[in-house]
Amino acid sequence: MNAGKKAFLVQEAEMQKRALRRISFWKSIAIAVSTLGIAMFYAGTAGVEKNLFLCIPGVIVMAVGVGCGLVLNLGLKNGRRNVEKIMAVLEGGRDL
Repeated sequence: MNAGKKAFLVQEAEMQKRALRRISFWKSIAIAVSTLGIAMFYAGTAGVEKNLFLCIPGVIVMAVGVGCGLVLNLGLKNGRRNVEKIMAVLEGGRDL
């Protein structure tokens, strides 16, 4: 492997690692949003009087947060696998 290709792969791996850190940050936010949805749902169902104005949005917010978290988790999994492949190529183990 020539030096130019190796430098390109090192730069690509670093950029993907930075992107993975950003995706991980957004996954944490998605989990926090789903937690807020759970809290809204609980506030709507707890107590003597049920409040549908908190239940329904709580379920929606929770579903959106969980859905986003699952998609971001899939992106993290695939991104880590891609970085591992790039590192294997740099170590001379195999080709892309």
